Amino acid sequence: MADTKRFSDETWREIASIAASAFAMDAPRASRLESNYTAKVIAAIPFLAGCREPERTALAHLATFIVAGSEAGEKVFDHKPSDDFDTLARLAAISHFEGGDPAIINRGMKHLAAMMIEGYKKDLASDKAAGLYNAVGAGAWKAEEKLASLASATFAVPNAELDALIQSSAASGPWWQRA
Repeated sequence: MADTKRFSDETWREIASIAASAFAMDAPRASRLESNYTAKVIAAIPFLAGCREPERTALAHLATFIVAGSEAGEKVFDHKPSDDFDTLARLAAISHFEGGDPAIINRGMKHLAAMMIEGYKKDLASDKAAGLYNAVGAGAWKAEEKLASLASATFAVPNAELDALIQSSAASGPWWQRA
């Protein structure tokens, strides 16, 4: 692994490859992981924040994301009414970082929370049809208010690499994507 705190496309491909190998993903699933914007943001945060051992943190958080998005793990990690107290509650399992700039970590986590809320908005009808809890659909969260609050925090701290990564989300969709 490159000894750098920057998060390059090469670093992402290497992190995604390690995760795909560790989870014995076939080629199509490994390719989906590598092209997954949510996974890339999760892996980027420890690098961009300058955390100690960013590769370790990125892989640990990515492993949690992969398990959470799996058929076997989704019920454990899906949003529950007990998560409604805070927009970051559901992200607690990927919120441990060793060192690093807390402002960049906070900004990255709030961007992930905004992506999650955009996903709740997108999934309103399908969640209702499937009988799944959706904090926006249940009225526990007012999406636009939550998104406005998160947006002000997301862009309060400048970071050129995170800005570029967030800008790239426009092409892939700003919602939470499963690996």
